[in-house]
This record gives sequence, structure tokens and C-alpha cells, in this order.
Amino acid sequence: MDYKKGYNIKPKEVLKTGEILFTDGTNDVVPNQAACEAYGYTYNAATGTCTAFKYDSTLDRKFNNIHNNVRGGTTEYGTKNTILNGQQNVTKGNNFNNIINGEKHQIELGAKNANLLAGSYGNIQNQGEVVIGGGGFGTTLALAQTSFVQQSGNTTDATETSLYTQYITNKFIEKVANSVIGFEANVIGVNIGVGEGNAGEYRYLQVTGAVKFTNGLASTYTQSTATIANGGLTISAQMKDATATSFGIAVTGLEETRIQWTASIKLWQNKITQTI
Repeated sequence: MDYKKGYNIKPKEVLKTGEILFTDGTNDVVPNQAACEAYGYTYNAATGTCTAFKYDSTLDRKFNNIHNNVRGGTTEYGTKNTILNGQQNVTKGNNFNNIINGEKHQIELGAKNANLLAGSYGNIQNQGEVVIGGGGFGTTLALAQTSFVQQSGNTTDATETSLYTQYITNKFIEKVANSVIGFEANVIGVNIGVGEGNAGEYRYLQVTGAVKFTNGLASTYTQSTATIANGGLTISAQMKDATATSFGIAVTGLEETRIQWTASIKLWQNKITQTI
């Protein structure tokens, strides 16, 4: 756009909020009312801004909630490629590629590639999690539910290593305050043939037990580990805290041996409304 006669500034860019950014050819500048209106825009004296259109946050929200099929609930800002079927279901935002079926379920902020299969009052906090809601005793989210989470990782030595949820670096299973969670983790470690030993050596372990989380997320674990199949590897696994707010399977491999690990984890959650 050319400079209007009598002005040494001109419009440079229209922001998504509708505000016009002006320039003097080198620097960005804020126009006064006369300059704004000379180019045919609207000047807002209350905010001191020059605008091309009135910003509609609802419209912006709609553009950021795309390719969704919503038949029973609401999708908050940034939900994409998600299906809601049932009643009063909610995604809390930045949720991609999810499915909810049932009623009064909720997917927390940022959880992706997850599925609430059935029931009611189910809650997803983890990446790739599959949940069956247990009814919430008719009133409250996530008091009772069953869920499935997949973790994986690699070790190259005998250092205990926490596996990642969906193999996303530093993603683990979120703790739940005031709850007891039963778990069964089927853990398989396989030698990939780099370093000591032979490719295909393995051990299949099953870790079962329960963990109690207090209101402050302090944890107490009771568990046992059984070898289901021994294919030549002397390795181990246990459920433990990964961070102050998360937990999951931690594995111990062998020195100079590259081992690929997977853990399929089933969780049974009983959360109470009282403080532990």
C-alpha cells in the first residue's frame, strides 16, 4: 500500500485480533486517530488502537476447534480431530485425536490419542490412555475407573530407568490425589543385539500390586514381580515414582547390552472425596 498524501506512515499488517500494525518504512508504529481513519479503518479511543474489524473470541475459538464430531458435550480451545458421543462430555483443550463415548467424561488439558470407551464420569490425564468410567458414585469425576496405559524405552546399562508413556520423553503416568490404584504391568525386555548377548534374548515380567497416593501425592507401594517367561535375560522391573507428580514402570537392564522395553499397564482406580 502507498503512503496517503500528508502521512509518513502506512498500514503494514492486520493482526488476528483485527488491530492494524503501521510502519514508517523501517519501524513499527502506533497510528493516531487521524492516520487510522485516513486509511479507512476504525479508531478505538478507549484502547488507542486502529482496527480493521471487531475481534470475536468465539470465532477464534471455533477456528481452533476443527474437524471435531460433537454429539454430546463441549470441546474447549484447541481440540482437533476428536469425537464426542453421548452427554455432557468435555475436552479441556489442546486435545488431539481422541474419542469419548458415554456421559460426563472429561479429557484433561493436553491429553492426546486417547479413548474413553464407555460408562460415565471417566477421566483421562495420560497420553494414549484408554478408560472405562465407573460411574463416579453418581456425582464425581474419576472416583472409580479402569484404564490402560502403554510405556516403553531403552536401556544400555544396569542403571534403573523409568519408561516413558507413549515413548514421549519425560511423560509418565499422572498421580491421583486421595486414591488407591491397583496395577498389573506386563513388561517385556528384548536384547536387540547391540553389545553383549544375542539379539532376541528376553524376559517377560509381570508386576502386580497397589499404590496409595495422599492428598499431597506422597506414595506407598505394595507389589510383587513374577517371571512369566525367561528367554535368557537377567533383568528386573518395578512400579515406582518417576517424579513428584507421576509414576510408572522402572526397569533395570544389563551393562553394555541394549535392551528394548515395553510395558502394558492396567490400572484400577478408587479415589475418595476425603483427604488421605
